[in-house]
Amino acid sequence: MTFDRSRPALFATVLGMLLTSGASNAAMFCATTGDQLATALNTADSNNTDDEIRVSVGFKTRPGLGNGQTRWVYLEAASDADNDLILTGGWNAACTTKFPSPPSQLDAELGGSGLDIQLTANSVAAITVSDIEILRGYTNTSFNFSGLRVTSPGAATPLVMLDRVRVRNSGSDGDSSGIVRLELNGGNLTLRNSQISQNRSFSGASLIANAGAGGEINVNNNTVIDNTDSEPNAAGAVGGVSLFGAGIINAYNNVFFDNTSSNSSDLAVASGVGVLSNNHIGILRGTPAANANRTQGDPRITFNNSWYTVLAANSPLRDSGSTFVPTGAGANDLQNQPRVQGARIDRGAVEFDQMFGNGFE
Repeated sequence: MTFDRSRPALFATVLGMLLTSGASNAAMFCATTGDQLATALNTADSNNTDDEIRVSVGFKTRPGLGNGQTRWVYLEAASDADNDLILTGGWNAACTTKFPSPPSQLDAELGGSGLDIQLTANSVAAITVSDIEILRGYTNTSFNFSGLRVTSPGAATPLVMLDRVRVRNSGSDGDSSGIVRLELNGGNLTLRNSQISQNRSFSGASLIANAGAGGEINVNNNTVIDNTDSEPNAAGAVGGVSLFGAGIINAYNNVFFDNTSSNSSDLAVASGVGVLSNNHIGILRGTPAANANRTQGDPRITFNNSWYTVLAANSPLRDSGSTFVPTGAGANDLQNQPRVQGARIDRGAVEFDQMFGNGFE
């Protein structure tokens, strides 16, 4: 897979919208197009300062980029190993007002992988990505990704937060590739309040999480549903979620269900890997280190008109999540509604709407 490291012609446009925050000395970018977002990421990864990138609502594409190139790349330079990045969607055109929904939609148009965040071996940065949707990523390269990848190869201690991210309609024809691929050898990475659905892998999985010996990955309050793996004979095909590595992996309050593959796995774990609590798992392969309060059966989830997974009034996922969640559950769910609306937190990415869910529409 090749990366577009050029500075598009819109570089001047983005710089024209670059602001400097006196309070934090962070560079702030406002991206209203896919090319502007690419330029902002390419600038932020090596400008030796903290950065905040705000993305306006609507679909973002890279119309001039060739097939096989990753659409949006943050390739952290050594000079930025201790500089933070905040990437958020859902802003107005001036990036002055943030809407609760919809998110900003990054559409790779099946021309290449979506969003790639690569940290250096010495990174101690804090990276935050929220309110972003990635659509129609594609790869035909083995051991790659098509939707979203975050990698940190060293034993340093970056802090990565992926909150309210949705990845849909992406595909892979590369052997052992993932739709979302998270690889961390040191530090902490959290994926929470996110949805991975309607994707297709090939002898891989829709979510691959690999924690190295010094790393901790937390997968909390996510919904991974309606994904498939198209390799008919592969022993490693998962379809849903694959967790492995010598580090720490925690999975709390998730829904892994209705993912199909030759092995019919919603979750595959390496033996002795993973502390699991209060998850709803359709088909589990492997023996995690701990697996408390797992439930099975019909979760009573449907897709609404915007393709969010919503709970029925009689869903067993309501008011049934663990009140303790490593690194916290966050204040809002995937739709930016209050994360707890009932007696306890719900499981999955979206809380049951106490008002509209009971017919007050």
